[in-house]
Amino acid sequence: MKINYEKAKLSDSEEICNVMQASARELSRKAYNDQLKDTFDKFYVDKTPDYIRQTLQSQHSYTLVAKNENTIIGFIQLKVKNTIGNVSHLYILPGYEGQSIGAQLLGLVKEKAAQLKIAKLYTESTLNALSYYEKHDFLNKGLIPDGSAYDLELEL
Repeated sequence: MKINYEKAKLSDSEEICNVMQASARELSRKAYNDQLKDTFDKFYVDKTPDYIRQTLQSQHSYTLVAKNENTIIGFIQLKVKNTIGNVSHLYILPGYEGQSIGAQLLGLVKEKAAQLKIAKLYTESTLNALSYYEKHDFLNKGLIPDGSAYDLELEL
C-alpha cells in the first residue's frame, strides 16, 4: 500500500467528513461511558461537509489528507492564530489505524508549524487517543471541564 500525503482541496470536504464521522463513531466513541457519550455525540452534530468546507476555506487553517490510491484514509487540520497552533482534527479511517498514517500526518503538521514559526501546538484529545499523543511528546494538561477530552500541548 502506497500512501500519498497532500494538501486538502475543497472538493475533498465530503470525503474528509466521512473519515471524521466513521473514525469518531467506530474508534473514539467506544472509549466513552454512557454518561459521556451524549457529550461526545453532540460535538459531532455540526461536523458536516459544510463545516469542513468552511475550515478548508479559512486562511487560518491548513489541512492535509492521506490517500490510499484516490481514497482519503486520514486527515489532520492545523488552525493557526499568531504563533499558536491548534491541531483541531486528526482522524484515521477505521481499518487503517496502527499503520503510522497519523504519525506521518502529525510529522508533516509539525514541519508546517515550524515554517510558520509556531512555538506551541495544542489539541484536545478524545479519551481513546491520549496515549497516542503522549507517545508523540504532547503533555497532558488534564481533562477539559466536561470530562470528554484531554487538553494537551507540545513545545516545538
